[in-house]
Amino acid sequence: VINYAKVVITKEDRCHITESCQDRIDSINDNDKLDYRAKCYFEIRGQAFLWHQIRCIASVLFMVGKNLESPTVIQELLDIEANPAKPSYPFAPELPLVLHQCNYNNVKFGHSVENLWRISCDLEDKWEELTLAGERLCNGIQSLKSDAIVATPDVVNFINAKRSERKKKMAKNKILTMMIDELSHEEADIKDLIDKKGSHLSWGIALDLIHAHGCSRPGVDGPKNPLHVPLMKRSKGTTYEEKINAILAPVANKNGSAVAPSKRRREIYEQNVKKKKLSKEDDDNFYKKMSSQGGSGI
Repeated sequence: VINYAKVVITKEDRCHITESCQDRIDSINDNDKLDYRAKCYFEIRGQAFLWHQIRCIASVLFMVGKNLESPTVIQELLDIEANPAKPSYPFAPELPLVLHQCNYNNVKFGHSVENLWRISCDLEDKWEELTLAGERLCNGIQSLKSDAIVATPDVVNFINAKRSERKKKMAKNKILTMMIDELSHEEADIKDLIDKKGSHLSWGIALDLIHAHGCSRPGVDGPKNPLHVPLMKRSKGTTYEEKINAILAPVANKNGSAVAPSKRRREIYEQNVKKKKLSKEDDDNFYKKMSSQGGSGI
């Protein structure tokens, strides 16, 4: 899972995912209509997780969900023999990430009515505040779509400018995902559609046209027109072995002389190596001991 986490060699990494996130993807929409704002959640259960592992998994799943990556990229990243180094990609946003529940075999938490009452009041207050804020923003978006009118030539110029910018980025990154004849075909489609729409359009219809002709919808990236570079074509980070060598082997400074690695980091790494050399029986005993500890607050 090293391609789905931020790996720090000096940290112990006992990590066992016991339930696939793909088995727990559920919709949380108020109705059955699914659009690009549809909300869903996926749940991952595990005994432990690596640093930023969930946000890395979510980031790749979002790319697959947006049709920017093939579903096969999931298995490709898990194959550390073929891909020993993690491609450069951002973590998913931390805002939706929730540590929803922690289960312990022999622990029972007790709660006082007063404390639960205070927490419930606080959560209800926050929910109302943010729900009303969300509805105000949604009303603003819908009002723009229905009330704002734009000139059709302005929409055409915008689409052509964004596509021209996109072609330049594709050439710079040597990504040939769209052939010239396809671009010409799209330009013909734009002219045909514009002839049918008239001289002016509502902003809602203009947005649909912009999105239908290769531009992303307005979103968290702002007014930029980001180009997706396939994960397997991106620059890679250091491999697990290279990280270890950086701890154990001397490194050269700006003057070219060798500098000894951090003694403290080396000691931590060596301690973790000893722990990993434990037998399966020792490993099982460790988890058995940990799971047997507990108490009750009821």
